[in-house]
Amino acid sequence: MKSPSTDHAAAGSTEAHVAGRKECSVIEAARKLFLEQGFAETSMDAIARSACVSKATLYAYFPSKEALFAHLIEAECRLKASRLQMPDLDIGLVEALRSFALQFVDVYLTPESMAFFQAISSERMRFPQLCRLFFESGPKNELMRVAALLEEAKARGLLTFSDATEAASHFLSLVRGDLPLHTALGLEPRTETSVDAMVDAGIGVFLRAYRRAETSRVGTRRRKRTASN
Repeated sequence: MKSPSTDHAAAGSTEAHVAGRKECSVIEAARKLFLEQGFAETSMDAIARSACVSKATLYAYFPSKEALFAHLIEAECRLKASRLQMPDLDIGLVEALRSFALQFVDVYLTPESMAFFQAISSERMRFPQLCRLFFESGPKNELMRVAALLEEAKARGLLTFSDATEAASHFLSLVRGDLPLHTALGLEPRTETSVDAMVDAGIGVFLRAYRRAETSRVGTRRRKRTASN
């Protein structure tokens, strides 16, 4: 998993529309303070001081703290989507699912990612639109990408299901296990071996539920023929 400093640098580099150095400084300072202090405890004064800009300059870029936070949410989700590459099913169904699952855990279930989520969810009562923005830009978008991958697998005769979105939700729940709760509570990080085992176990359960019976029987017959030769 990448360090927070790496993610900070990457976040700045994805802001293709940013006009200049001062705005980049504002975005970086705001991101750091929101993660460290939370949305409610971070003031526009503090962001201006940390970014070494005047309040007038800050408000020229972002008319409110909510607007700045909304910008950060969209930027964060774009960054994560760019880091999460969809695998090619030509490498095999199991390997494709495993590739995506390991990327998903590495991108979305880090302590920093969970801190960002907590900063958003803590404002769900006052600013529900920010939570909706995060859901639409991040989790829902990734769910739809997984659903598309599963639809392709279904078209190839590898999986069977009636609702791709529901199947995608099951897949993500199985491969991430209790890791979101584990990370959110700040418990000791899981080892890479433990995460790999959790992902593999989740994929195994998913395939037992959704793999086409014909595919499984063909595989069994092939193994039996190989054993008898």
